[in-house]
Amino acid sequence: MDIPRWKERLAELPIGDLYVYSEIGSTNQEAERLIQEGAKPFSLVVADSQTAGRGRGGRTWITQPGQALAFSWILYPEKGRIQPETLGRISGLGALAVAETLQEGYGLNAEIKWPNDVLVEGKKVAGILVEVHWDGCQLLDVILGIGINVGVNSIPDGHRLNFPATSLEAACGREINRLDLQVGIIISLLKWHRRLAEPSLIHAWNQRLAYKDQFVSLTAPKGLIAEGKVLGVEEDGALILEISRGHVRQYHSGEIQLRLVDKS
Repeated sequence: MDIPRWKERLAELPIGDLYVYSEIGSTNQEAERLIQEGAKPFSLVVADSQTAGRGRGGRTWITQPGQALAFSWILYPEKGRIQPETLGRISGLGALAVAETLQEGYGLNAEIKWPNDVLVEGKKVAGILVEVHWDGCQLLDVILGIGINVGVNSIPDGHRLNFPATSLEAACGREINRLDLQVGIIISLLKWHRRLAEPSLIHAWNQRLAYKDQFVSLTAPKGLIAEGKVLGVEEDGALILEISRGHVRQYHSGEIQLRLVDKS
């Protein structure tokens, strides 16, 4: 990673401070530290490699140098945008920006697997981790972490995967410039951030939603929660499932995992 070049390109975008590292434990953890030091809104933390990257459910996501894109975006409460009532949309914001960039920039039919993954050809290529910090009932800040498998060597060994995965280079059949990809995603993030509280974000999320009208199972650490047909995503980011004919329920993410169910 040519850090001066990355900083030069990213500095052209209307974001906050830039923190680009060749290696770091976790970009989300570093973002937390920078917030304590007064980081500006929309500041960006990028790492060439992570040794202790965070995933959902306490899982780790380790990235090798030159193989993945790992970054965290710092957001603060904003009237009409980043508020407690819109927090359920932020995972969709990240996934939508990635999916849109992959389709428009690389010709990939990217889908969003609720609540926080991006799929290409039915395999996971990116994950989103949103971390929210509170002081009692007061929202303090939000960290939007995004990790993308870019190089063919970015995929962990099979026994470490809990869902089939692929990389952008495997899907495209060519080398991917990570800096160009990073710039494209930030541009899309900025666009959809402006629309965070608008119906258009949920509409776009639903258009790219994986498993629409298909049967899925929802599980938590304690076991099966529900099975049903995916109808869409609600205004607050909840998943809408038809459990039985005419019986519809909504589910919020938490530690829920979603899997396709074979009904053939």
